[in-house]
Amino acid sequence: MQKFIFWKSKMIIIPILLALCTWLLIIRLCNQHKKLNIFEQISFWFISALSLFVLEMFLLWVIFDKLSLIWPIATFFVLFWVFIYKIRNNPEYWIEIVSSIKNTFKYINNQISQISNWKRYLLIAILIYVLVKVIMVFQINTNMPTFDEDAVAGRDIKTKIFAENKSLVLDKTNPEYFWTDYGRYPFASLADTYFLLPYWEFVNWMSNIISPLIYLLSIILLFGIFLRKTNFFIAAISSYIFTSLPFVFIHWFGSYRNFPSWVFLFVFVFYLIDQLFNINKEVWDINTNILFPIILIWFLSSVTRNEWVMLTWISFVVIMALYNIFKKQNIKDILKQIWPITPIIFAYIINKIIFSFYPSGTVLNTWWTEINAELFNSFLVNIKEPWVLIAPFKQMFLHPDYILLFYIFMLSIILFVWKYKKMRELWIFSSVILVILAIFLFVLYSNLNLWLVTHFAFIRYPVSIILFLMFFIWYSIYKIYENKED
Repeated sequence: MQKFIFWKSKMIIIPILLALCTWLLIIRLCNQHKKLNIFEQISFWFISALSLFVLEMFLLWVIFDKLSLIWPIATFFVLFWVFIYKIRNNPEYWIEIVSSIKNTFKYINNQISQISNWKRYLLIAILIYVLVKVIMVFQINTNMPTFDEDAVAGRDIKTKIFAENKSLVLDKTNPEYFWTDYGRYPFASLADTYFLLPYWEFVNWMSNIISPLIYLLSIILLFGIFLRKTNFFIAAISSYIFTSLPFVFIHWFGSYRNFPSWVFLFVFVFYLIDQLFNINKEVWDINTNILFPIILIWFLSSVTRNEWVMLTWISFVVIMALYNIFKKQNIKDILKQIWPITPIIFAYIINKIIFSFYPSGTVLNTWWTEINAELFNSFLVNIKEPWVLIAPFKQMFLHPDYILLFYIFMLSIILFVWKYKKMRELWIFSSVILVILAIFLFVLYSNLNLWLVTHFAFIRYPVSIILFLMFFIWYSIYKIYENKED
């Protein structure tokens, strides 16, 4: 019996390895080993592969009314064949890949050899601390049921229904749909379901497996980004800071979709700015091969939560507009960037397919598609209430970890404004953060009856932007210190 349980627990490895191996193939085919280090590659490409698989599963359900791993497996073998073909035609390609990985670890080894003993001991302590936190997140999320209310708990129940039936249930009248959570996309549950499809029956303790996986990927992602942009010690400290944030650690247990969704959005925004619309680089199309996985991530970022459709699209428009403003591009230069609009067309088509399965008049078909006069009128009426403007911030004052982070963020903004000429590469990123915060406040205050202000202000939106704040604050501090040293 114990051997049987052990074997069942290991079946989850199949979809995880499938996503990882597909990531390895995609990244090699797009030559991103030349641009990103191995740690960034793991997170960035795992998320893009997961996004591709969720889309494939949905389309397979549309055609055959069944959820399965057939298309993800077929995708892997197609990419594997292309990968082998490319290596056989260019043997140097494989040597180049291996060298890129070796160089990353050689860089880390050189960094460690140059630091003092006390820093080495600190790095060992940080590694142990981060490992303990990761183990705790996996243990808690996979060994306790979701304890949050209605719609949030409903996501886990939908995952169970999808996994057991091997099919989506989008009919509101169907008792299996679970009556709450109707105004939300099925992709949150579908992403979890992907990892459960190898099982013949539902596994209760894995209904929220995506949360600890994305938590781990977030740590690896931050470490990789700071390793490339700063140094090994600063990158290690970033992992410690992230895992030490109490509200990030605690809210994973609630199975909220805020966390995976903001990770997807952060990856989309960061690499769009860093690799394509980077104002420090002379040529715009410096890494155009990255556009394909960015398009894939666009899909998952848009459909994980309702608001993220709007946030993903607006982020793209803001990034593209600010890039051309800061670079002082002329019409001819702007026309060269027309083809990146293809993700908008792609996202529009996919969203239309999604919405076609929902009755007209439902939340999914109405609330985000129009920022109309009614919303603005509601916003203007609600902000006249004397208590609403301070309500979200008042709630955050009840959580010292929240308010401390936002104090540090405001201090970083002041320092950024003071030293903005020396932090040119953060111009677009900081602007996107402020736009997202403005959208969050607009959604809070335009909501009818203002129930979001009292119910979600201290959970939903501040948490959603943590990864953005983490990068901006820590990197700003590093750049200021670096400029001071110079």
